[in-house]
Amino acid sequence: MNPDEHHFFSFFNSLNARSLREASEVATVAAQTVIFEEDETSDCLYLVLSGTVQLCKRAERGIYITIAYAEENDFFGELGVLDGSPRSTRAVAAEDATLARIPRESVLAVLDKAPGRTGIEVFKRTIQHLRQTDDRYVAEVVRKEKMTLVGEMASTIIHDLKNPFQAVLMASQFIREKHADEKTRRWSKIIHDQIHMMVGMVEELLEFSRGTQNLSKKPVNLATLLEKFTFLHQDYLTQQKVQLEITPLEAVIAIDASKILRVLQNLVYNATQAFAGQGGHIFIVARRSGEDIEIEVRDDGPGIPDEIMDRLFEPFVTSGKKGGTGLGLAIARSIVEAHSGQISCESKQGEGTTFLVSLPCAQAFAADSFFRGFPTSGTQLLVKDVRPD
Repeated sequence: MNPDEHHFFSFFNSLNARSLREASEVATVAAQTVIFEEDETSDCLYLVLSGTVQLCKRAERGIYITIAYAEENDFFGELGVLDGSPRSTRAVAAEDATLARIPRESVLAVLDKAPGRTGIEVFKRTIQHLRQTDDRYVAEVVRKEKMTLVGEMASTIIHDLKNPFQAVLMASQFIREKHADEKTRRWSKIIHDQIHMMVGMVEELLEFSRGTQNLSKKPVNLATLLEKFTFLHQDYLTQQKVQLEITPLEAVIAIDASKILRVLQNLVYNATQAFAGQGGHIFIVARRSGEDIEIEVRDDGPGIPDEIMDRLFEPFVTSGKKGGTGLGLAIARSIVEAHSGQISCESKQGEGTTFLVSLPCAQAFAADSFFRGFPTSGTQLLVKDVRPD
């Protein structure tokens, strides 16, 4: 936007506004540029002409928590300018941004001469901004405390369930060895794989609470990945009157297969629960998109409430799920982003929901042995179309 059009100048009469414009300096900063650090001298006020700026507070171990954003037509840094205190936050360009910088002396000189109404309007805006920042900061601290408790819980669960899980695995192996028929082998394999998935889910919860994702990436055939998913979850979906239709893709991709399987499980189970026992259709479509592989998970369910769409991937956001923690989609996003991918969602009330997972494609790899040994007999993969690599 043109500097003359910025909302900040509307607080002042034409003479004072012109004085402030003449004192300002306009510059463009690249994404991730630190504009000022916490505790620095408050020597100027900034107007955002384009782009977005993050305002962050320093937390433990050098980690910064974002407590506010300044976007086009906003201004920031005014608090220290008004009371002479050091910077209370760190300001970082979230993307390429164009800023107008007005020295503190110029701002104070104009305010000193301006009518009382002008000062009131500036302070009203500052107080409003402080309230919003305070609310966000408190919410972030509460979220951090919740994640600490989740981490402690996950660590305890892993410790307490280690022996029972091992006993179940040994029992399933014993049954498989004593009964070599295909049906028993299939169910034993499902027990074995689901136990490992349960352990992985708790470990991911622990990693997420610590802000990390430890990946073991190997080349995997995407069509085999989807076949594995169907094998593990077909019986549950059938019980829930859900028809799963898959469009696979013969392509090799470097991923942590266990974690991507759990991303798909989270998306499919969310859709299943949204059907509320009435049944429905879920479609998983894999395709190429330029240099990436896309996996679309679509359902014909009731859709996601509008009030949570903007916060869908944030921790502890949930709606209409009994016993839901609101962590599933947040963890799914962290897994996808750890793969240098992206996840997005579109939903319409009464028309269904579509999640799109985009992952970088690996070239010239042989398929990994991750899936070797799982029985496919009895697995009914409903295939709409097979498109070769």
